[in-house]
Amino acid sequence: MARLGLVAATFSGLSFAELQALAREAEAAGFEALYLPEFMNDALANCHLVTQATTRLKAATWVANIYLRHPVLCAQTAVAIDYLSQGRLILGLGVSHRPIVEGVYQAKMERPRDTLRHYVTTVRQVITGQGYPGAPAPLQSAAYGVPIYIAALALGTVEMAGELADGVMLDLCPQSRLPKIRAALDRGAAKVGRNAAAVDLTLGLLACISDDVPAAKAAAKTTLAVYGAMPFYHRLFQQSGFAQEAAAVVNGGAQAISDRMVEELVLYGPPAHCREQLAAYRAVGIQLPIIRPVAVGNQPYAQAVRRAIETFT
Repeated sequence: MARLGLVAATFSGLSFAELQALAREAEAAGFEALYLPEFMNDALANCHLVTQATTRLKAATWVANIYLRHPVLCAQTAVAIDYLSQGRLILGLGVSHRPIVEGVYQAKMERPRDTLRHYVTTVRQVITGQGYPGAPAPLQSAAYGVPIYIAALALGTVEMAGELADGVMLDLCPQSRLPKIRAALDRGAAKVGRNAAAVDLTLGLLACISDDVPAAKAAAKTTLAVYGAMPFYHRLFQQSGFAQEAAAVVNGGAQAISDRMVEELVLYGPPAHCREQLAAYRAVGIQLPIIRPVAVGNQPYAQAVRRAIETFT
């Protein structure tokens, strides 16, 4: 099976038992990794749950919010999961969104990219045994190694991933934007004498799988509208050729999302069509597509995840 990741979100209604059951199903189907989003939950704890329920499947934070944990705490938790899972943790790190960080968590979001750079550097130093200046107690290093991926929407953050990270986690990125992504990775890698090909290129792809095409398209538009209301995604849509939709989505919601936007950003419709759309992303160089199941109509979320497992394996 070609490399493929799958998202499963506990905040979408999955119990821990359901998460572990889906992880076992994804492993049996040949998925490389299960990606665990973080919102009013703990992505690292969920990674531990997944690795304890499986034997080969990797577990990835998608993504751990850097404003919620001190970098040393994040690193030590990652080291523990690395040990328990025998090296199956992928640590995805990102800044989340100001409305979430400041509005929901009541934390201060300052200098996001600079803060992310410092955070990634500190976490890497700890997990590789370089320690932390002034640490009052001994710190554990990773027994197997924890790859660090950076979640990036803006090109400047992609460039930083090329410089610092083992991989980059893109999301809602049309194929037309990929040349700019690769150029940014090249610039970042060149700063430190790396080959940009060493940076794993991953992309989250919404998947609205249903034989009812209008219902699948409606689910896609509703989901895109939710993201378009968040500042970083709003800017991404503007810079990805969807300026008209971005301008209208704040007041227009799902009605502002065009069919063209759905075509370029979402795998939708019957399984065969979704597989064709996925193949097109592989053809333009996405190394690891990450399937993001979306419930269509009244479909339970767990059923949407299972439909994705069935569709892409």
